[in-house]
Amino acid sequence: MKTTVSLVITALLTSTSLADTLWRQYGFNAAHTSYNDSETILNPSNVSHLTLLWTSDTFNAEATAPTLGPASVFVASDGRVGALKENRGVRRWVRLSCSGERTVQPAFGRGLLLAGDGGGDLAAYDPATGKQVWCDDESGSITSAPAVTDDTVYITNGGDAIAIDQFTGTRRWTFTPADFSPLTGTPAIANGVVYVTGGSAVFALDQATGHRIWRHNLEPQANISAPSIANGIVYVGGLALYALNAADGHVVWTNRSAGVNVSTPAIAEGRVFVNAEDPQFGLWAFDAQNGAFLWRSEKPDEPEATVTVANGVVYDIADDGELMMFEAALGTFLGSLADPDGKPFRSVFGSQPIVANGTVYVATGDFQSPNRVDAFHLP
Repeated sequence: MKTTVSLVITALLTSTSLADTLWRQYGFNAAHTSYNDSETILNPSNVSHLTLLWTSDTFNAEATAPTLGPASVFVASDGRVGALKENRGVRRWVRLSCSGERTVQPAFGRGLLLAGDGGGDLAAYDPATGKQVWCDDESGSITSAPAVTDDTVYITNGGDAIAIDQFTGTRRWTFTPADFSPLTGTPAIANGVVYVTGGSAVFALDQATGHRIWRHNLEPQANISAPSIANGIVYVGGLALYALNAADGHVVWTNRSAGVNVSTPAIAEGRVFVNAEDPQFGLWAFDAQNGAFLWRSEKPDEPEATVTVANGVVYDIADDGELMMFEAALGTFLGSLADPDGKPFRSVFGSQPIVANGTVYVATGDFQSPNRVDAFHLP
């Protein structure tokens, strides 16, 4: 059932200066580059000096990757979505999702927090109070984070890609593949086009209408990643790292050097960064234009998390649960961070550290005890 709260509409716009320093959604921006180009405090010369700023109040189940809005860090866990105080990690509020099932990483839009769940429900919350503005059943199961740009939020529900008005919850369009190919990845948006993945296919859809522009079928995939876009190229991980032309979907290059289960690519300053599992595991860097190998580190072992890049530093959640940092240009190891109680940081598909305003936020993924978000900054 849909409800509207008019007072929230007064918070439509966030200031440009503030928006530039927030980590609004999975992958940092709607294109999912996972590259925070506004970070100026942390750099390769000082990240080894990061120390614990706070550990948050705990929650029972594993948490999603965090999202940073004004004065709050948002996180979802165990059918709930909540807000933590940015400077202390103390809980501001927590709410059940609409269905109370398997919430995914929330996205912070124009004055609203958007969160989906495994029951197929998408909801908008007042980020200051947690009051639900609207909730709508989008059917299926939302298993990946929503993407938000302008006044629209985009989701996949297992079978469809859907565009929804951020302020009212009204559907703007629905796209279903003609052969009912599954759609499961977080949508990515760039230059008026929405890109989605699922099964073994990549789709490009008109942002305004949802009409299909092109479809490219990759080789059969066991684990296709969400797409990311930069400079006219769509990058997708899976059995290899694929680069497709954003305009028509033709393959620009394919690199099979890395192992399988290649993570959602991060793109920064002409480089693409991915994690991969056996047979060629580790953290990899390739040239974004031609796919040429640049460097590899085996130190993270076989992580599945999406890497983050900011101001010349690559942040990667290693397979053993540590947060490792590398120089983006050469792959030099710069140091690592650990939870003060030895809890592993969550390193499964879709997990990700976030970096903004000189602070690193990362969620733990402990199966045997309560979890939390840790924040690190310079002393």
